[in-house]
Amino acid sequence: MSMINEIAAWYDERRDASLGHGDWHEVTLEDVRGFAGVTRDDQWIHVDPVRAESGPYGAPIAHGFLVLSLVPHLCDSLLDFRWSAMAINYRVDKVRFRAAVPVGGHVRATAKVLSCRVRPRELLELALNVSVELRGSTTPACTLVHTALHQVAAEATLPVIRGAAGDSSATDTPEQALAPVPGGMERNIEVN
Repeated sequence: MSMINEIAAWYDERRDASLGHGDWHEVTLEDVRGFAGVTRDDQWIHVDPVRAESGPYGAPIAHGFLVLSLVPHLCDSLLDFRWSAMAINYRVDKVRFRAAVPVGGHVRATAKVLSCRVRPRELLELALNVSVELRGSTTPACTLVHTALHQVAAEATLPVIRGAAGDSSATDTPEQALAPVPGGMERNIEVN
């Protein structure tokens, strides 16, 4: 069996299985302002901490699309992608922005394999059900299906799961569960 087929089979064996959770990533004001500069979305709710204090969230929040754009990076700490020489974002489906991410908040990915198949031109299509967790919140910041096309490296070996197993709740310790969410985000409501 060729390596591309072995890798596809490896993922297929893990369909609907949790890949654990990745590393926490802090969303900084510098990140938010940089994203605002590139996308021209400089709404005060994102970039003006003083004005945002009196806004609906009590602090500035990250752009939903900034959080979405972090998904490939967040998933890198779930899986060892050294088998992939190149990846192309192919599709993003079923995106839901469920909780605002305050500036200074921490997010991480959890994921399950949805599908994996060999495509023409020796590409591997990998679809993951991804949940972007927000530290201190029981509601994920974002949920989606992320599909990427991978070119398998010549020296590829089978993938390795890096994500931490176990409880995928958005808190690491009982103390963190009781800690207030940065910027008063406890006012979040779930939006379906």
